[in-house]
Amino acid sequence: MPAAVESPLREAVESYGAPGGIALLRHGNERWGVAVGASVDGGDPASPDMTFRIGSITKPIVAILVLDAVDRGLVGLDDEVDDLVPGAIRPDPPVTVRMLLDHTSGIANTDDLDPASDGARLSDPDLVAEFQRFGAAYLDGEPVVASDGLLVGLAETHDRYFAPGAGFHYSNTNYQLAAMVLEAATGRSLADLIDERIAEPLGLEHVWLAPADPTPPDLHGHALDGAGELVDVTDDLSTFGNGGSGGVVADAADLLSLLQALASGRLLPAALVAEMERPTPQSDRSYGLGLVTYRFACGTFVGHEGAVNGTASIALTDEQGEDGVVIVLDRYDEPGPDLAAVAEQVVCSIPGA
Repeated sequence: MPAAVESPLREAVESYGAPGGIALLRHGNERWGVAVGASVDGGDPASPDMTFRIGSITKPIVAILVLDAVDRGLVGLDDEVDDLVPGAIRPDPPVTVRMLLDHTSGIANTDDLDPASDGARLSDPDLVAEFQRFGAAYLDGEPVVASDGLLVGLAETHDRYFAPGAGFHYSNTNYQLAAMVLEAATGRSLADLIDERIAEPLGLEHVWLAPADPTPPDLHGHALDGAGELVDVTDDLSTFGNGGSGGVVADAADLLSLLQALASGRLLPAALVAEMERPTPQSDRSYGLGLVTYRFACGTFVGHEGAVNGTASIALTDEQGEDGVVIVLDRYDEPGPDLAAVAEQVVCSIPGA
């Protein structure tokens, strides 16, 4: 079995030109973890137990916490965002919490922002002042983090892609807002909620939120610079905001345990898990509430992909929470690697799958 896990990982690392990579496969109580290549400049070997920036795999974690708040009666999926965080976005036409989680809000994605021109269109005096401080510090080479409110404010200088609920467009801004909704509804920070509602109940020791926790991951991220050379971009947190769109750091074992706990009903009631897994009609029939459905030759899996700060990853579990896979490469540039194909090859290698 280790060869069936290592061979696709090694091929992906070599074909994409990543310094290294990690793969973890779990089947029931059995687990196989492998690593190839290097984790940092200088050649330190990669290891299956290294922590890494999970990027947008943070989104199902945030969605879990929102639905946990729904289950506790603290917020409703059809509540309007402007009622929960007044002034963060334009109130008309209204955007609901559900629209944030399934990317049907129409709110501009942070990837489509042009900070220089968007900042000039900010009207809120507090956001203008924050933007000026952020820009000056960034240009001076200081480690800076854009707040959730600033990123949302910049996105709101753009027109909506469509009327709320009328289409599907993946947007990181939705999950910045979802984190703001969580804080408003629960009175707790996203970092605290991850600890209190997920990590501690499940006994997970290697899951935390950047930038609230500045501890860097073990597995460094790399990307090409202007000269075409791979450089370490691990610590560039400028666009993380409050972390709701992609700020979690974890190791593969804890990340997979989290997803499998969700699928097996240990984090949310079955009806809410079904809400997460059900693809929204406006999407390509694969995106639900923070979860993506993958239909492989050996069965149906749910999870998410992540790409941030020079790291590309995917984490999936079957719908029973029995079989699961995590794949990580310590390089990310556009276009990204096809990690879903790697994950399918690995997870479908399980005998009888």
